Amino acid sequence: MKRLVMLAKRAAIAAAFLQITGCASTAPVVDKQRYFWPPLPDTPRIEWLAAYTGQDDVEPPGPFAKILGSGESIGLDKPVHIASNGQGKIYVVDQKNGVVFFDLPKKQVKILGGVESLELLKRPSGIALDGEGNVYVGDAQERRIVVFGQNGEISRTMDLSARLKNIGSFAIDKARKVLIVPDIWEHKVVMFDLNGNYIRGVGKRGTQEGDFNYPSSVAVDRQGNILVCDAMNARIQRFTHELKLINTFGKRGDGPGEFNIIKGVSVDSEGHIYVTDGKSHNLGIYNEQGEVLLSIGGPFSLQPGLSVTPGGFLLPQGIYIDQNDTIYIVDSMNSRFQMFQYLTERYLQEHPVTAEAK
Repeated sequence: MKRLVMLAKRAAIAAAFLQITGCASTAPVVDKQRYFWPPLPDTPRIEWLAAYTGQDDVEPPGPFAKILGSGESIGLDKPVHIASNGQGKIYVVDQKNGVVFFDLPKKQVKILGGVESLELLKRPSGIALDGEGNVYVGDAQERRIVVFGQNGEISRTMDLSARLKNIGSFAIDKARKVLIVPDIWEHKVVMFDLNGNYIRGVGKRGTQEGDFNYPSSVAVDRQGNILVCDAMNARIQRFTHELKLINTFGKRGDGPGEFNIIKGVSVDSEGHIYVTDGKSHNLGIYNEQGEVLLSIGGPFSLQPGLSVTPGGFLLPQGIYIDQNDTIYIVDSMNSRFQMFQYLTERYLQEHPVTAEAK
């Protein structure tokens, strides 16, 4: 049974977020206090975990490094999309720095594929993992997918230019071993096998159900259903794994369940649908019928002299949810990504909400 209850008529549906006071910092906040949505004393469903911008957040420099200098550290500049293996390896597509790889267990941040990948990727777009250690990165300009092997080196490329005019934020159906790619300019969604062979496609420009108007992002749920972020139609469309339409929800507006400029979509293990809205600077959570469950965020600019706000965004874009229901959201204009956790029963057993958290 799904545990995320309807909250549309409650105050928590507003852009609710809590502030941490003190000196501004982009590093993960080390604080015994925990941050939840909805806030306590209501039953929490989402917890904020951390925010990262670069190497200094993964392993802060020591006092001597600050005095003597330790060279330029690698970090995010213009992040747009994100993916993770759920074991501490996080890959962020950055329009300036290629793919920035955060290896949290090893406390390392580096450019995936090194200088070679920076030269090869002309305009990096989407990113996805195949579950076997390979990383697939889109190049919107060249209309191809660059595949990085388990060692982080470039292993091959897939030329999709015969079928695509553009590559948006794509997904991999790991169970069926297929690639689902939104073609933003051609207003369609196209399916390939993992060798780049065409399988099927759907869509044309329009406003009817099954049509698209700049589809920016896709995601796959555990049943293999495909969710499409139909950006300029301000709606989410759901399809079967054979690209047969299931349902649509959403419309343009500022009220609950309405969208402005939606950027990314993902889905957790229980089927809840997460949508980032770049203009509203928030994250909305919905059930499969499009009913509003929760809203997180609001505009927040990470600048010197301001406090760090868990859940505050400035142009949130890419979103990814791993097998542990950890949520990764690119906070683009703040040059960082934030991590949240959907509070499953298993997670709460390991991280109970105690009196100290309240």
